[in-house]
Amino acid sequence: MNILWISHNVPYPPKTGVLQRNYNLLREASKAGNIYLLAILQEGILPVDYDLDEARNELGKLCKHIDVITLTSETSRLALYFLALKSLFTQDPLSVNCVKSSQLRSKLREISSEVNFDIAHFDTIGLATYFNDVNSTFKILNHHNIESHLLQRRTDIETNIIKRFYYGQEASKLKKYETNIASKFDINFTVSDIDKDRLLDIAPDSRVEIIANGVDINYFTPDTSDIVQGSLIMVSGMNWYPNRDAVIYMQEKIWPLLIKRHPDVSWVVVGASPPQQLLDLANEDKRITVTGFVDDVRPYLKKAHIYLCPMRDGGGTRLKILDALSMAKPIVSTTIGYEGIDVTAEENALFANTPEEFVNQIGRLLEDRNLCAQIGNNGRKFVIEKFSWDVIGKKLSHIYNNLLDKSGKNDE
Repeated sequence: MNILWISHNVPYPPKTGVLQRNYNLLREASKAGNIYLLAILQEGILPVDYDLDEARNELGKLCKHIDVITLTSETSRLALYFLALKSLFTQDPLSVNCVKSSQLRSKLREISSEVNFDIAHFDTIGLATYFNDVNSTFKILNHHNIESHLLQRRTDIETNIIKRFYYGQEASKLKKYETNIASKFDINFTVSDIDKDRLLDIAPDSRVEIIANGVDINYFTPDTSDIVQGSLIMVSGMNWYPNRDAVIYMQEKIWPLLIKRHPDVSWVVVGASPPQQLLDLANEDKRITVTGFVDDVRPYLKKAHIYLCPMRDGGGTRLKILDALSMAKPIVSTTIGYEGIDVTAEENALFANTPEEFVNQIGRLLEDRNLCAQIGNNGRKFVIEKFSWDVIGKKLSHIYNNLLDKSGKNDE
């Protein structure tokens, strides 16, 4: 089959959450047919030393054809601010306006006129604006999160009145847009049952399948040889607001209580764009290490005793949680952090939703090695059964083939 894959980023290297999902889904889809990739270059989520030629070469191993487009909103921060202001007076939300491009539309129409596509995969809700520009038998819309729900959560906790107003407006526009567009697609992919229910709540006529976030269980493997006792780790790109908020929450609310009770613990924060206030504290408190972006998180996860995810906002499922589970790390997370991952408390996960609960759960793991091993080993078994990319890829292929069966193409 011929598959048109419209991506809101160049899905390589798979080093951050969204790129991990996009790359691995693309890899699994390539097993089912010929991929024609049309990708938007988002430099803001890529490593500083990003090599587009290398990305093209690696993606070329999966794709029959690749086009990369740069959008006006990606050229400067000023252009993005202007578009954000302009979006106050448009019917469509900012996330849709950001990806509107005459160049992208022209390229989609050109390639659709040259290739008969069986399936068109729209990688995020904003790209649905190109629904009528694609000629394919079936169209699939991928939802990394239910974006209106994500933005409404941020609105609810925002204290700045101007930002609160803006986010509220955008959340309302996004909800209306999701409601109107989702039912037009043959299938909507969500990453979890929770997101499926959220989408069906606002767009009940939509057809929804769950294609979960996954983990490479052969890449993220357990290794207990170098664990540093008492070491805590958080891994996330802090250029995304929910991750940034989680790190600040840890710094301001959890860390002061924790070191009073356990003064010998250490804390490692891995990921791009750490907030300045965390960097300042790390200069004062030598128990804290801030790495910034790293090419490979496994050496840091390998040494960590306990993985933390104190997220208070966000949607979808956290790939960083799946990575840690795959490496058999005992995890303490908020309910939101585990959202979409059907873990079981005390069996393969520990929950904490207040600073005091975080300190108590961390204390349990520090004092009980058997509990650490039990939670970690059960977590590894859990992701192998439910979230390996091989398992997810088989479901993806099954959905594709069912679509073609409906069209009769599998009988040709």
